[in-house]
Amino acid sequence: MENQQPTNEHWAQTDEVLTRYKGHDRRDIIKKAGLGALLLGPVSAVLAACASEENPKDVANQAAKDARGTGMTMLGSNGGLVVTWYAEGKRAMERWASDLGVSLDWVDGELNAQTQRAKLDNAAATKKYDLAAITAHESGTCVPPVRKLIDRGTRVVQMISTIGGPDDQLDLLTWCEQSSYDMGFNVAKALFEAAGGRGTVIQTQGPAAFTGAKERARGFKDALAQYPGMKLLADDFGNWDVNRARELWDSYVNKYDEITCGYFHNDDMAFAGLEALKSAGRAGSTFIGGADAMPEAIKAVQDGTFTATARHSACRMHSYPVVIGVASKMGALDKVPEKVVIDGPLVTKDNADTLLLLQNDSLLLV
Repeated sequence: MENQQPTNEHWAQTDEVLTRYKGHDRRDIIKKAGLGALLLGPVSAVLAACASEENPKDVANQAAKDARGTGMTMLGSNGGLVVTWYAEGKRAMERWASDLGVSLDWVDGELNAQTQRAKLDNAAATKKYDLAAITAHESGTCVPPVRKLIDRGTRVVQMISTIGGPDDQLDLLTWCEQSSYDMGFNVAKALFEAAGGRGTVIQTQGPAAFTGAKERARGFKDALAQYPGMKLLADDFGNWDVNRARELWDSYVNKYDEITCGYFHNDDMAFAGLEALKSAGRAGSTFIGGADAMPEAIKAVQDGTFTATARHSACRMHSYPVVIGVASKMGALDKVPEKVVIDGPLVTKDNADTLLLLQNDSLLLV
């Protein structure tokens, strides 16, 4: 997205702003204006130029670039780009980094904790970063490179899952998290209600050492406890891997004559399970629920293929670290909370079109 040039209309609307901030230096102006100074383009340029004796129009473009974090470097990493949710998150981070003038390097975890660790070790050793945002494929594996980044002055945001174990002390900027417990509980409850509270269910989990997967499983089990007529047939780890999920579900359809409900920790694995059911001639016989609410899964809820999914906002999860990180680095924020909580709804036919729109690559907002 290119920087817009100031217009006469823009300048006409800034008289009050000029008067309000006249005499403050640029750092003070940015702090008083908050995130708006980072995102408003020409108006932020006027704010930054207020303290100058030069005509604000003459310094607008440079001031806007300064206020947008130009020159900052950032490292991003998540579990693996073969997962559609992770890939969408990377696109969102790239979009917001570009808009704020931040140079972004990316580490693909490739759904392998050791691979992610090795790549992060290399990145931390070879380049200095202003910001970093990391989803560890397995908690505890990435602590050494993250500690090195922090020691070198990088402001690190952990996303979704904890980077360290319970005894690791990391001076993180914040933790961007959405309640995976709620995802597990709400989708499971929707499945059990659709089944009339009676039948069988299989849970297909993410990685065992992933905080979000643990929480989704906890939510699922709490919902299951409220429906004594539901029987758990199997509970295995699919590890976000569609091939693994397909293998599991091929075995399930051979072993079990009836599977009333299938709960999957992400939509990709849910579609893999659906393909196994289709291959066995049992499409439509199982209520399917997922997580993430990627576009194809939202459409599956709309047409009745899926019973439920919950929106896990890849866009907000990956854009917030950029915006908050830049604002923090520039001094626009006095304090960042230890956790930044993101919400996400259960997908319904009423909100499906909205979630599809805001997830469009031209927006990447939710």
